[in-house]
Amino acid sequence: MRKVTVSTYVTLDGRMDELRDWTVPYNDEGVAKYHTDLLANSDGLLLGRKTYEAFAALWPPRSGELPYVDKINSMAKYIASTTLRDLEWENSQLIEGDVAEGVAKLKQQPGGDLVMYGCHDLMHSLAEHDLIDEYRLLVHPVVLGKGRNFFRDGAERMNLALVDTTVIPPGVAILTYRPVR
Repeated sequence: MRKVTVSTYVTLDGRMDELRDWTVPYNDEGVAKYHTDLLANSDGLLLGRKTYEAFAALWPPRSGELPYVDKINSMAKYIASTTLRDLEWENSQLIEGDVAEGVAKLKQQPGGDLVMYGCHDLMHSLAEHDLIDEYRLLVHPVVLGKGRNFFRDGAERMNLALVDTTVIPPGVAILTYRPVR
């Protein structure tokens, strides 16, 4: 069965607002290696509308710059959206009908794992249906003091097991958690 992994940048105070300038000083070879390794066993992306639109504008023009960029551009992209109709980015398709049901079916299909970058609302929807197998948080040594929290206030309790930690210079801690089921 395919695994769904959420990978997202988060601040030390648990914020995951627009990436803007707070991630830039930390995007180096270590982060590039992280993304290359993460995508090695994956063959699909799960994306919400906002992330799809941002990625579709960002990644295709950057082909050839880094190995993981070419992988992202070529792999299947499964989009959760009720408003998008024209998906121009290579290998993109809408998840038809109920998103949780669609992702559950994708997990049953043969193939590599599925990666979801950010996608705050989609992540919460899939977590409510116990469809996320792993959370990889790239914790940046930054405090924003405001903005959207990684987990919503009032979210259901979820017990997680820390299964890996890695620190990449200049101080980004990659924490990998799996739900305790």
